[in-house]
Amino acid sequence: MRPRSLTGPLILVIIGGLFLWRNFHPEAPIYEILALYWPFLLILWGLLRLIEVAWPGSSWRSGFSGGEVVLIVLICIFGATMWAGYRNGIRWSGDSLSIFGNEYDYPVSAKAPAAGMKRIVFDVARGNIKVTGDDTNEVVVSGNKVIRSFGREDADRTNNNTPIEIVPEGDHLLVRANQDRAPGNQRVSDDIEVTVPRAMAVEASGRRGDFEIGDLNGDVELGGARGDVRLSRLGGNAKVEVSHSDTIRAVDVKGNIDVQGEGSDLSLENVQGQVTINGAFTGTLDFKNLAKPLQFEGARNTELHVEAVPGNISMDMGEFTANGLVGPVRLITRSRDIKIGGFTQAMTVETEHGNIELDPGMPVPAIEARSGVGNIELTLPEKAAFQLDATAEHGDATNDFGPPIQKDASGRSATLKGKVGDGPSIQLTASHGEVEVRKGEESVRPPDTPAAPAPPKQPKPPDKNLKDSEIKL
Repeated sequence: MRPRSLTGPLILVIIGGLFLWRNFHPEAPIYEILALYWPFLLILWGLLRLIEVAWPGSSWRSGFSGGEVVLIVLICIFGATMWAGYRNGIRWSGDSLSIFGNEYDYPVSAKAPAAGMKRIVFDVARGNIKVTGDDTNEVVVSGNKVIRSFGREDADRTNNNTPIEIVPEGDHLLVRANQDRAPGNQRVSDDIEVTVPRAMAVEASGRRGDFEIGDLNGDVELGGARGDVRLSRLGGNAKVEVSHSDTIRAVDVKGNIDVQGEGSDLSLENVQGQVTINGAFTGTLDFKNLAKPLQFEGARNTELHVEAVPGNISMDMGEFTANGLVGPVRLITRSRDIKIGGFTQAMTVETEHGNIELDPGMPVPAIEARSGVGNIELTLPEKAAFQLDATAEHGDATNDFGPPIQKDASGRSATLKGKVGDGPSIQLTASHGEVEVRKGEESVRPPDTPAAPAPPKQPKPPDKNLKDSEIKL
């Protein structure tokens, strides 16, 4: 058989390794490396072929195969194209190519009276926006504009054509960046800070950039945003719809919160209104001190309903942990380990793949827990009263409460049934896993600290108006 060169496959391995490296390190400038140094691939190829031919006793062919010639031509075309693009300002920015040249910065500012205006609406397609409420009767905009262009003169012309404007329209003010006036080969981004009267509402939709809004009493409505959202100290309702977001965070909100869309991390804390979440959030979700019901429908067939969260909930793609929930609580998820403690009202929990650990407080509430593939561990206070019906369909069952709970093992399954005192019903079912009913340690109340002895009463000083004979000791 005629030997074939290993040079072509080796070059492909090198190129593939570079792109694989960038997948794990998105910040790596692979595009710039290939654009600048692609001729080294041809040099390396030639050196390897020389070694193959000149090696003592080598039987490698001295010429190039048709496939190698085609691959060389493709590398030359691809490399020359990248080099030409790099010289003309093409860069790899984030997860996409940036083809608009160099960046040029310009300051922006605008001001308008806000008397009688109820809302502020943003028409800013690209850029970060920070809105702060203040005791003022006007809207003030300041910030920075970035124009990506092939030259300074073109960028200056675009800057003049894309001013920040505050336009009154009925009962609201429109903050318009006019980015649509930029030529197709340029890109404009405005990062602005806006001060508004506290009573104003905020609206924006269909934009790319981060939002930071705080110290407002009006409602906030953001639709179709691609970017992070941070809300704080809001007196009204907040409705947030995102198509992609790394972080959504809301702290100290008096009204309702409605979040929809797709994103990664979600954090809500100190919310007095109802919370509704519907979407695919694949990062870490944290909820703390929610005064009213939480309704969550999310990725991986997860459904959660809680009447209130005076404690906390933390949830990611693999685990759900919570403490101090007000029920009734209903949690149905597809694949998560579940750990819930400190609850005293009805609890319904179900997971297809994952373990369930429940640690209720006193009095013990009604509990229904089901796991498809995973164990169920229930820890009850030592003096708890309950009626137990537990089944491990393909596993063992363990009970710490003694004879009142009877165990019945049949084949590969085991059941625990019985009654301790006069308490609510507890039903546990593990299809493929074990069931454990444990006795927790009884909490011991620390002895009361003895009160400090009262100071001795001091004798009342004699009245100076009395005579010596009238003084009583």
